Amino acid sequence: MSSGWVKLHRKILDHEIWNDLTTFRLFTLLLLKANHQEKKKINGMELKQGQYVRSYSKLSEDLAYKEGRGMKSPSKSTIMRSAKKLESIGIVTISETVNGTMFTIVNYQLYQDFDGNREAFRETLAKPFVNRSQNEVETKSEQYQELKNLGIKEEERQPSSEYNLTPFQKIEDKYLSRKGGMFTTPYDVAAINRILDQQIPIEDVLTWIDEIFDRYVPKHRADGIKSFTYCEQGILDRWHAKQNPPPKTNVSEFRPRGSKQEESFAALEAYAKENGISMG
Repeated sequence: MSSGWVKLHRKILDHEIWNDLTTFRLFTLLLLKANHQEKKKINGMELKQGQYVRSYSKLSEDLAYKEGRGMKSPSKSTIMRSAKKLESIGIVTISETVNGTMFTIVNYQLYQDFDGNREAFRETLAKPFVNRSQNEVETKSEQYQELKNLGIKEEERQPSSEYNLTPFQKIEDKYLSRKGGMFTTPYDVAAINRILDQQIPIEDVLTWIDEIFDRYVPKHRADGIKSFTYCEQGILDRWHAKQNPPPKTNVSEFRPRGSKQEESFAALEAYAKENGISMG
């Protein structure tokens, strides 16, 4: 694992962990150390792609940094908080094993295991994984066979120009920019595809995503919109309302008339004015 390279998406520059030094370094370390093979056995335990086993104490040593003339290591509790943060925002999953803590990079195979730009075929590639466990990893041949079974043409998997994004990519970019995320989950992808199936104008969808985020009131500092399915419901509600406006009625606005006493006084005042009579 000391040779080779990994992909790191530019969207990480806009992600909240970019400004969190320990969390960013932890994520980068996990990404670099994660098993990149289809399967690998370590100490009798089988690791799938994107998985790495390490104790928090060892991670503290791994993340030591130079300060002055010596080295300083972040505390174990600090590492644990950063790991929980990565888990809470959906970047990794964490489980305990007899050999240490298992860290699994979510969707590792989708953005590390192919040549070219993952974004070009994220929409079609991720869709078959919706009903599977996030930790389930398949071989390259199985993944490519799924693309073939879906009838994906080679030209459909070519990268889109930054200025010629597909409707899926426009929705995804808008959602991630508002959520502050780097990656969509298979459940997000499924929800976006369901919105696209409704043939809602893309301009409306993008406007409503902004509106949903602007109107969301978090219950506490850790609360937020975690999934596109939340946006999906709001978009569908707004689309239904737009397609079914309230019916217009022919009933004019009711304007109550004055009392008989007021009408009589007005008539008397008009008569007096016409005949030059002073009303005192």
